Amino acid sequence: MDASYVRPTARVAPIAELDSVSATQEIDAGLVQMGEDSGTYTYEDSLGSADSFYDAENGEKGGRLQRGPWGHFYSASDRLETKTRVLPSVAAILMPITVLFVLTSVEGNWAQSAPGFNGLRLNKGSGYVVGNAVATALAFGSALTIAVRNAQWCRRFISLTGAAASQVAINVVLGAVCVTTGAVFQRNELNGQNVFVTPEYVCIYVGAALAFLQALLLAVDWLTTRNFNSRGHGFGGGAMQGAIFLANIVAIWTGFGSLVFSSVESKTTWHAYNSCFQAWVLLLTTGANVMAFNTANSIVFIFFWLPVGLLIMFVFFCCFGIGFVQRFDEKPQRRIRETEDRMRAAHRDFRRARAPGQSLRIDALRRRLAMLHTQRLHYFSLLFVVAVVLKICSWCAASVIFTLTEPGWSYWDSLVFVFFTLLTVGIQRRVPSSSAGMPLYHAYTFIDILCTAAIDAMLVHIVWNLVPWPQYTMAARALVARIMRRPELPQEPSTTPAPMDRVDAIVAAATRMRLLLGKNNAPEDDLREYDQLLLDFESQIDDFDMSEKPSVH
Repeated sequence: MDASYVRPTARVAPIAELDSVSATQEIDAGLVQMGEDSGTYTYEDSLGSADSFYDAENGEKGGRLQRGPWGHFYSASDRLETKTRVLPSVAAILMPITVLFVLTSVEGNWAQSAPGFNGLRLNKGSGYVVGNAVATALAFGSALTIAVRNAQWCRRFISLTGAAASQVAINVVLGAVCVTTGAVFQRNELNGQNVFVTPEYVCIYVGAALAFLQALLLAVDWLTTRNFNSRGHGFGGGAMQGAIFLANIVAIWTGFGSLVFSSVESKTTWHAYNSCFQAWVLLLTTGANVMAFNTANSIVFIFFWLPVGLLIMFVFFCCFGIGFVQRFDEKPQRRIRETEDRMRAAHRDFRRARAPGQSLRIDALRRRLAMLHTQRLHYFSLLFVVAVVLKICSWCAASVIFTLTEPGWSYWDSLVFVFFTLLTVGIQRRVPSSSAGMPLYHAYTFIDILCTAAIDAMLVHIVWNLVPWPQYTMAARALVARIMRRPELPQEPSTTPAPMDRVDAIVAAATRMRLLLGKNNAPEDDLREYDQLLLDFESQIDDFDMSEKPSVH
């Protein structure tokens, strides 16, 4: 037999880090004998109750957080874990939309050289040219900082703190340049009319607002993340990273559609902004068809461009919603996995040592696991209620803005428009008609449906994964039986696991075979096979021990 092969221990990888000696000492420290000769033991942790098992590791901050359902998921060890990032992910999603707004404004103004917008001549000045050039450069610089922050090889030249600071600074400067350029536009006049009424100039103000929003999100994430240089890399999970990628594809696809529309349609009405606006509302399926296609080329192009764009938008919103839920479910799942690993370790110690009071520790862990599942449901339910309330508040605020920007719109008209924008069905006679309202509608529609996708994903997660339907089904059956005054309706028998004594006998037989093979100098491959067999048997026993699911109260 090869001497280099060392037989592994019987513990499974997920709990290999749990030292049996320290676990035994911890158990012994928590055992309290009720009487001198009674032989009765109870388990008390450092907080004095089995229900609060392992809560002591949370420390002082953990105690302060116990006022809400989120407090049960806090642990000091989270400060060392890689943090899934939501705020930088949202900023990265808004980045291509910001670039699209800035470039739409720049391209629209540069393209309207002699006739200007709607036949009006633009008196260009040096501030106009410089503002457009700087805004374009900063827009692409904002996109570049995302790659610099996420690329590992960039750590040689700049720290994560420096990368985040550069992101915030570039977005602040971009917003300031856009506001300044818009002020220069607004100071000039088109044949006596204020420039603010033309959509290209309002569009750059919307780009400035999105840039400032990105800077705010990045600054909040930077200030609220401990050990930022070691935990500030990356973005959200796989779903959120897919949403970031698809956001760039959506912006490119919108720009591609607007470029085709402005090329094949009339230059008078289908200028840069109107083409981009039409492409955007088609992708969002809001039904706001404010302009008609006058050429056969546009109609033929729609049959190819729109189905692909709608598929991209649908997958994008789904990825964002799933990534949003994954971020908020990160800590609850981590606490549940830790508790399950401790239960497996306790079951193994109980099978091997039969230590007094070990079953009490298992019961305490089982109650804690049930409490975590309950608090996970309460946690997401509270998040859902808060999100819905904030969404309603955003409707009210948006209605006030549309009432001010749209002539002839009452507050009720604006509220109806906002509500139907959420449903993505649109109302033909309730579409922003003024040039000043179009960019606002352009940006609001995207953010509104983005938030709605997150709320919908949260609701699906609660209904599909968290609600204890078997318990509710059992209660409903009992209620029906009580109403019908019959004995309780029979329940379908559940599959029972194999008897534990049978599995123990199999493990004993496999251990005996392993010893015999070792004495006869068996080949190394056989030893590895039987060692893996032993580990599989013990894992099956762990599954039998954990098969009793905690009930949610």
